[in-house]
Amino acid sequence: MAENITSPKVTVLMAVYNGEKYLADAISSILKQTFTDFEFLIINDGSTDKSSSIINSFNDGRINLVNNEKNLGLISSLNIGIRLAKGEYIARMDCDDISVPERLDKQVKFLDTNPNVSVVAARVRLMNADGEETGNWDSDIYANSSNEIYDTLPKENCIAHPSVVMRKSLAEKYLYRSGQKNVEDWDLWLRMSADGLRIEKINEVLLKYRIHFDSVTMNKNTPESSQKKVNKCKQRFLTFQASKLKINGFFFKVLYSWMRGLARYWKLYVIPDFLRAIKRIITTNPFKVYADFLRLKNYLNTHSHNLIFFFPYVHVGGAERVHSDILECIKDKNPLVFITGFSNNKLFLPKFERSSRVFDIPEVLNYLTISAKAKKMIVDYINSQNDSKTMGCNSVFYYELLPSLSPETKCMDLKHSFIYPDNGAEKALLFSAMQLEKRVFISKKAIENCIHFYHENNVPKNFSERLIYIPNFVDVRAEMPEKQSGEKLNVIYVGRGTPEKRAYLVAQIAAECKKQNIPAKFKMVGDVSAAVDKSTYPYIDFTGEITDEDRLEAVYCGADVLLITSTTEGFPMAIMEAMANGVVPISSNVGDVPLHVINKQTGYVTSGNDAGIVVSEMVAIIKNLSENRYLLKSLSVNAYIHAKNNFSKNNFCRAYQNLFGS
Repeated sequence: MAENITSPKVTVLMAVYNGEKYLADAISSILKQTFTDFEFLIINDGSTDKSSSIINSFNDGRINLVNNEKNLGLISSLNIGIRLAKGEYIARMDCDDISVPERLDKQVKFLDTNPNVSVVAARVRLMNADGEETGNWDSDIYANSSNEIYDTLPKENCIAHPSVVMRKSLAEKYLYRSGQKNVEDWDLWLRMSADGLRIEKINEVLLKYRIHFDSVTMNKNTPESSQKKVNKCKQRFLTFQASKLKINGFFFKVLYSWMRGLARYWKLYVIPDFLRAIKRIITTNPFKVYADFLRLKNYLNTHSHNLIFFFPYVHVGGAERVHSDILECIKDKNPLVFITGFSNNKLFLPKFERSSRVFDIPEVLNYLTISAKAKKMIVDYINSQNDSKTMGCNSVFYYELLPSLSPETKCMDLKHSFIYPDNGAEKALLFSAMQLEKRVFISKKAIENCIHFYHENNVPKNFSERLIYIPNFVDVRAEMPEKQSGEKLNVIYVGRGTPEKRAYLVAQIAAECKKQNIPAKFKMVGDVSAAVDKSTYPYIDFTGEITDEDRLEAVYCGADVLLITSTTEGFPMAIMEAMANGVVPISSNVGDVPLHVINKQTGYVTSGNDAGIVVSEMVAIIKNLSENRYLLKSLSVNAYIHAKNNFSKNNFCRAYQNLFGS
């Protein structure tokens, strides 16, 4: 008598390509399901790692292993699996995720009791490479009902692919389309929805969805590339539907969304790039650009450097002072420096050139006809050097180079600050930044922020071990300069007029002090013309940029109080220079400032960073110090002693010499 063989209720379908890192946990989570009537169809897509042996280590008759002779890709492997599936339902699973034990039971019951539903998904919880839960996927939360899913899919995907269970008959009818690589699941949901098929979601977390740097979801996704991928998915769907004459209301929903996305992409990326290119062509002397390019080419062909820096500017600024100090500490290593940004002035260029070979080439790197050649030439040069080391700071060009650099090249960067949670720029460069062997921070607070950012973006814990702290330094006199006690308090601001510095608040503080008849004189050092209308404040002494170090030191020696009103900082050089000269800092609460500016001991930190709080509290502190000169003297001495004990040049240089093997 012939044996009665029944098909399983469910086929769990998983494709694997070099997934050894998380594969065992993924398989175990399926084999531990409370629902047991399933076959586990695993397509090993030509893996070259230990994936095959890991799969074979499980002794469970429900596993059906199919080995592709060569790597065919996810789409082809899934379509093979759909055709081979024996179950009434197909449950998707990825080799790096974890299904909760009740997942299949709940989804099978849902489909059994809702015959009009074609696909049932589930909520997911995100986790990182270390298996730590890191939150939810917003689109997954906001689109739960079939109507919400139907309305959301034309705009964005809201279904986690490995969370779905679908009817095999429909999966076999639709299959995945080869032209929609990396968005094959979204394309499938779009085609099903366009045909009126119902997709539901169980509003309960049934899958832990891993985001890591080997995953398709994370790999090299920048905001620009993500938007481009989304637009192409919709375009291909629309083209396919139109070719089949399937034009209906859902088609027009996708069409409208695609047009909006395309307009956004052009607005954010295409048009600005085009306008910048046109501006460069119009405003740049092409003969000079080509001459600079040839000069660089000739130099790289005839000189060797294995320590190469990418800095943005050579204008006057605290960051630029630090960069030149680093170069001075390791000048014996013969560093090569590329300046990649358009500096406001070139006043600090001589400081860079005293310790390194400098190429100030933003025009070359941004000129339409040779920028790509210049980039390739620099990449080839770095890759040809023995034991090459590179460091960048605030240079987008450097981060763009990183994926092209040889694995043997030691890559590092320097961070003056790290804003959290406002980290859009850092997020756009996240994949490139993960190639850095070391990340140097001048601020402990910035390291804390970076660790929070890494956790939020599913970066493995071991990357936090690459973050190192090297504080800046200033030259501190052997003795504190004598302060002359005048009738009026001498209040200074030293910095640029950029938005984050909020120099206009200093002007408001000066105006309020004048209004309250507080005896104080204000001096603003630096180019603040973009932030302050000088004609409105005739009682403020605007000195402009001061590049002469003796003259700047004279300003500090004559000052009693320094104001810092920034919204973001690492640890300002102006505070270090001021404290080294016995100037009492009054600062907003940013970066590492509270570690050094201790309230009523070495200075003052405001209770908040709101503009109103900063102005009112700083005015009150200036009033108090003008009336209590003994307190001012005590704070001045404490500030100087703190600088002498903490802002050492020897420690600074030793740290960078060790970093670069000098």
